[in-house]
Amino acid sequence: MCKFRRFLTTASGKILLGLVLGIIIGVGLVSLKNTSPRWTECVLQSAGYLHMLGQIFMNLMYMCVPFLIFGSVVMSVSSVHLEEFKRLGMKTLWLFLMATALSATFAIVISTVLPFQFDVEVVKAVKASHIASLTIQEIVLGFFPNNVFTAFTQPSILQIIVFSCLFGACINLLRDVTPNVADLLNVTLAFRSVVLKMIALIMKVAPIAVFGIVSSTIVIHGLGTLKTLGMVLVYITTLNVLFFLLYTLFICVRYRLSPAILFKKSARVMIFAGSITSTALSLPLAMDSSRHLGVSKQVTNFVLPLGNSLNTNGGPITNIIIVIAVAHCANLEMTLSFYVMLGIYATIASLGNPGVLGGALVSLLMLFDLVGLPKEAALIFFSLDCFYAITRVIVNVMGNIYASIIIAHSQGEFDREVFESSQEIACTP
Repeated sequence: MCKFRRFLTTASGKILLGLVLGIIIGVGLVSLKNTSPRWTECVLQSAGYLHMLGQIFMNLMYMCVPFLIFGSVVMSVSSVHLEEFKRLGMKTLWLFLMATALSATFAIVISTVLPFQFDVEVVKAVKASHIASLTIQEIVLGFFPNNVFTAFTQPSILQIIVFSCLFGACINLLRDVTPNVADLLNVTLAFRSVVLKMIALIMKVAPIAVFGIVSSTIVIHGLGTLKTLGMVLVYITTLNVLFFLLYTLFICVRYRLSPAILFKKSARVMIFAGSITSTALSLPLAMDSSRHLGVSKQVTNFVLPLGNSLNTNGGPITNIIIVIAVAHCANLEMTLSFYVMLGIYATIASLGNPGVLGGALVSLLMLFDLVGLPKEAALIFFSLDCFYAITRVIVNVMGNIYASIIIAHSQGEFDREVFESSQEIACTP
């Protein structure tokens, strides 16, 4: 009981409490809705005000998204030292991209056979997505801004990412030869810190926003919302577990590693990651586990911190299932081109994860914006993020550890004796 009370004092606990209260109030208002015309008008008016609470929160969060993406991508690109990048960088980044893209592909392929028989009208008015109507030339040109200020004000997430990558790369090339460039980087990182603080403050009202959105959605669109949330949670959890098992099987077969030893030495970090549901906070323990699995200190210190923001294998799975669920609710036509672009967009949205409270919502908002779905639907599904995160964070953390094993093998810096040893090793930073 004490643990449950402590959980309710956490951010995830408060959001979950907002969800539960939203369901209770929503069901209560639905029962009053059709008792008389006067009550119907009163309930619908109340639902409008409740919806406004969620909309204010979404507007504030979306206000921060472009600047957080810019700061996070610049920080990630500029933090890679050139010498390390020449030796490990391209190989590591390519592996991160492939692993994230494979998780996105896995989610899309499996989702095509899942029964998405939902009856939620919250997004029924959404028009068909513009993805299918774009040509290859338009899609490629859409990555490159001709006016960076327009990219930030629209906002165009893809163009912001491209500009941020170029900006960070140029800082990396110039900061050792031009002193003022280092100052520019410090200003950019300070600006990112301010945006992160702003997001932290905005997230304090997330429980109220979830309460408002969920209760108003139930009042306006019916109880089918609850069925949708439950089914999406089951699908996300199942797919995360399946992807993790397949990735583990690949690592064990490809590098002839014992699954028993692998799970034994990774159990502590998996339990910790699933408990605190934070990839960033799991980093020290993940680095310790990587070293005990036989990965060299140099590879561990390079791959794990970089993978913390660039290799979130569980992110695309979670986001894709939510997007496809919303698309089904909206009766959108999902063609092959839709699925292809969804996979690309989900991969992009998962790169540069800020690794802070609200980071999952930022990635989800990015994907909803790229696909053209309403932001309100993102908040409805985000209300269960504390449950999605249990398996998502484990997949993220273990994906980074597996990436370090792959890179260590390719560099000849994997110690099989350490992997098979039961003794502890000194894991100095």
